[in-house]
Amino acid sequence: MSIEIWQFPRAASRDEVAALLKSLGYTRGENLFFPGPAGTLSFFWSEPRDFLSTSGVDASVFPLDADGKKTWNTQNDWGLRTRTSISASSFDQEFQNKTVRAIRKAFGGTFYNDHFGKNRYTVVQPTKSTPASRGIRGVLSRVSEDLRSLVYVLPEESIKVFGTPSGQITEQNDKIGILKFTKKSDPSRVLYNALLPFLVAAIEYIFRETFEILLKYDTPAQSALEAHSRKVAFAEAAAVVRGELTLERIASDWYSFQNLDSIQKAFKEVLEIDIWKAVRK
Repeated sequence: MSIEIWQFPRAASRDEVAALLKSLGYTRGENLFFPGPAGTLSFFWSEPRDFLSTSGVDASVFPLDADGKKTWNTQNDWGLRTRTSISASSFDQEFQNKTVRAIRKAFGGTFYNDHFGKNRYTVVQPTKSTPASRGIRGVLSRVSEDLRSLVYVLPEESIKVFGTPSGQITEQNDKIGILKFTKKSDPSRVLYNALLPFLVAAIEYIFRETFEILLKYDTPAQSALEAHSRKVAFAEAAAVVRGELTLERIASDWYSFQNLDSIQKAFKEVLEIDIWKAVRK
């Protein structure tokens, strides 16, 4: 569930609220879904470390007119809206609570949680997870969402019947297979065939990302790779220093993830995971 919290400090200027948000780690940005009235400032927070965030927290400091002050029973000129999306992690929701508490402690006032009510913080359900499990779950969620979205764009067959001087040929009366042959040129078939490389790329992405995530948190596997004599190009080393490339990506580039035999080799050699055994199970 997405959660919006509308907060109304007892006494605080826009700059004071903005400064507190920045001290919590929020950064300025644009919010296309809630641009707000003129004068609104938009912020965003997320914690990519150890895959703690999935969608982060967005915050908007917005002006209140006379009607807004009357509606929310406040005399302050500025309000704060924070939001976590339906895919937010428990860490994102906890940080939204932390933000609301910090604003209230500094400036007083009230807030309204659109799911739990007035002055009620979000009840965050504890989840057992590890950095690796959170990372892999995020990968699977992204790919699954991409695959599900295909349902809305796949066209129906254009050629369902074939007209001839003798009448229409359908699947029921297609004795010589002319309709079946004609359907091979159906534009929808071309698109369906093009989706096969997409599916292969999706599977490759899942296994490569999973390999890198598991390697990042597997000390024995890292030690095993250190014993390898493979060379790293200067350009790769420079990219690692600049933070543009990870050691895990360098290691994954040593392997192919385009077929199960290659995937088996990578996981078995580095992580001691038998992919074939898992697939058969």
